[in-house]
Amino acid sequence: MLGELVDALRVWADGAGATGVFVVAVLDSSLLALPNATDALIMYLTIQHPALWWYYAAVATAGTVVGSWPLYLLARRGGEVFLERRLSGSRSRAAVNWYRKSAFTAIAVPAFVPPPMPLKIFILLAGATALAPWRVAAALTLGRGTRHALETLLAMWFRDDAARAITEYGVSGIIAMTAAITAGGAAVYWWQRRQPAQ
Repeated sequence: MLGELVDALRVWADGAGATGVFVVAVLDSSLLALPNATDALIMYLTIQHPALWWYYAAVATAGTVVGSWPLYLLARRGGEVFLERRLSGSRSRAAVNWYRKSAFTAIAVPAFVPPPMPLKIFILLAGATALAPWRVAAALTLGRGTRHALETLLAMWFRDDAARAITEYGVSGIIAMTAAITAGGAAVYWWQRRQPAQ
């Protein structure tokens, strides 16, 4: 039964291609929750068509940006009243003050890190605090675009090994390892930049 479902999903993915990637990414970023579905889809398609790794990553990122707009607009229409209905007065003010100081990072990091790291709450905060739309789009593009590019590059470089790794560790495990490697590389780069010139 499970094998038949997996085969059916593979047939659908082969037929849907980039259009399917965009639709799944839009749905996952808006009202539905499809954890790791977009990640698994673009890695699977890249294993099948390695030369298109950049295209699948770009389409998935665009779908995330487009799918986030309904949440952003909903919260922006309600403004800070939207937050006050969901948080107590002091908590609401603290959340807004913190968010205004670090809004770009607060979107880019959750966009990069895999579930269960929430992203939708930060999109809602962006709307409620009237963060400029271009900043929201830029943060989403940086975070999710980096994540998807790394995923598809790994799928292209390792192909059969990537498929086995997905089977063994799951998509979340692959994303978590990618995030850890990226964070480690960024930390080393930052540390080297902080060292005085010899």
